[in-house]
This record gives sequence, structure tokens and C-alpha cells, in this order.
Amino acid sequence: MYLALSIKRLEQSHKVIIISHINIFAITGMPGAGKKLVRKVIEKHGIPVVVIRHAVEKEMQKKNISLTNENLRKFATELREKKGKDIVARLCIPLVDNILKKSSSVILDGIRSPDEISFFKKKYNGKFVLIAVHASPDIRFERLKKRGLKWDMKKREEFDWRDSKELSWGLGKAIAMADYTVLNEGTKEELEKNIENILKKLL
Repeated sequence: MYLALSIKRLEQSHKVIIISHINIFAITGMPGAGKKLVRKVIEKHGIPVVVIRHAVEKEMQKKNISLTNENLRKFATELREKKGKDIVARLCIPLVDNILKKSSSVILDGIRSPDEISFFKKKYNGKFVLIAVHASPDIRFERLKKRGLKWDMKKREEFDWRDSKELSWGLGKAIAMADYTVLNEGTKEELEKNIENILKKLL
């Protein structure tokens, strides 16, 4: 299965990250996995955030396209097809660089493809760490139903459509490339503890 992921810890993997300072704390995960919760834990350390989706929304607003879930996914897909798979990352650079004028680090919430990962690593000289958050499809669907935001799907077929659309962008591969993966199928407190343990190694 595309999300049959084990919890990875840096010392257990073959990847070695040599860090003088992390500029980019990037977060990835399927809808409803808990990206926002991870982001909030990191934000407590005074690190500002850029939500990657917002860069796409700005482009939609320029074209007077209604900000619906379906429109967002279709527009993002067309954008990637016409301008390259890293286009959303490129659109985020003004937002990121503006923050880095005042802060030494920034959170990127919503990485969705290997191309975005490669772009940010090259742009910021490898001072980039990717944290993936994982939960099963059943758990994620129930969370989204309860959350009730305008982007959240209420029907399972809509939820599955959204998953398939984001996986077509390379989200599954992006998750597999994470430096750290945390499982979020327990309590909020458990997730916070796991993220804090990661941050102790990085901050």
C-alpha cells in the first residue's frame, strides 16, 4: 500500500543529515493526517509558517476562480501540468524569503511532491528537514467529517477522489522521502510528544 509506512527515526535510517542550521521545517501528509497539529507544535518555538496551499489560492484569485475544493485541486493539477511539477514551490519563494528576512527559519506546511522537495533543498542549500505525519484512511476520513472545514469531504467517494488527486501529484512519494515520519492515530498529546522529541534533535 502507498502509505504502508513504518515510523522512521533518523538514527535507525541510512540517511545522515549534517545540520549547521535548519532554515526550512517542511511538513507533509495525506488530508486529515494531522499536518496542522504538527505545524502548531513547531510554531510554539517561534517559527513562522507558510501554508503552501495559499500560494495556489492567490493564483486562483488573480483569475477570479472560486475557491472550492474541486476548483483548487483541478487548478493545482493544471498549474503543474503547464508550468512544471515544482511550480507551487516556486510560487512560495517570495513568501518564504520575506519571512527569512526577519526569522532564521520557516515552516512549510503542505509539501506534496518530490519535485517540491528537490526544489527547496537546492534553493536553501540542503538546510531543509521534512516531517511526514501518517494516519490510516479510515481515521483520516472520520477526522475530516468531524472537522467540517470548507475543504473537508463529507462523503467517502469525495474523500477518495481527493486522495487520488493528491497522490497523482506525487504526495505518496514525498511522504516516503521524509526524514522523520510520525504516526498520528492516538491522542493529540502523543503526537505533540513525538514532534517535540524530533525538535530536540534539530533546534
